Amino acid sequence: ASSETPAGTASSGKGYPVVSPLEGKFYFTKDNSETAVKVGDYVQKDEVLGYVEAMKTYNTVKFDRAGTIEQIIVSNGSDVEEDDVLLILS
Repeated sequence: ASSETPAGTASSGKGYPVVSPLEGKFYFTKDNSETAVKVGDYVQKDEVLGYVEAMKTYNTVKFDRAGTIEQIIVSNGSDVEEDDVLLILS
């Protein structure tokens, strides 16, 4: 999976990577009633940042600290592996 990481993702030395909890498809929202996070958004500790769908179950993606979304690595509907970096928070 490391070969798929875009160049410069961690080279700045700052930021906190948010990783996938399991293998599946990544989605920013489950349905149209939710608003997707975007670069520049401030998020709270344990706020839902997205979902990884596996075996028809949506598993929430959260992070254990508050911060601002610096970079979004994956696109909506992307196949992800466990521990793939999804977002970078500052």
